[in-house]
Amino acid sequence: MARGDHLFTYCLGYSHHGIDLGNGNVIHFDSGPWQKLMSQSTDVPPRIRETPMKAFARNREILVRVYDLADDPEVAIARATSRLHEEGYELFNNNCEHFAVWCKTGQAESTQVESVKDAARPLGRGLATAAILVRSARHLPTRSRPIAYGAALAVTAGVFAGRYLENRLRNFVRGES
Repeated sequence: MARGDHLFTYCLGYSHHGIDLGNGNVIHFDSGPWQKLMSQSTDVPPRIRETPMKAFARNREILVRVYDLADDPEVAIARATSRLHEEGYELFNNNCEHFAVWCKTGQAESTQVESVKDAARPLGRGLATAAILVRSARHLPTRSRPIAYGAALAVTAGVFAGRYLENRLRNFVRGES
């Protein structure tokens, strides 16, 4: 790890991102995952902070995101420090990955968000299949209908989860998070 590196750690279901300051500290959106999701209703909103590397990692392995093209490490540090104390976390538009990628490249992007969007695209097919199952369930005995409804839900969730996990695995193999 080096000054200006984009660091990330794997958490349960997502990855957390920040910028290495080279002095044992990281700048990142600092808050727990549930606080991030509920950022509109908490007393302490997520905020870009400088914290010790250990607090950033929370006993998880720290990885470095590799870029084919990135700005100079000092540019990444300057961008990160320019946003210290900023609030305005938004899961799909301004999360910790958007922040770290912006620091490195000037472009706010998130592979995690793109994975969710890509996984949602084929949901139309899953929903169409689920609708057929639900519609067909009305011909079943009343006691059997919950099974058909459950199958419809499982098909829809399976289509989404399979695509999402496929995308996240591809991102992992590329070292993107």
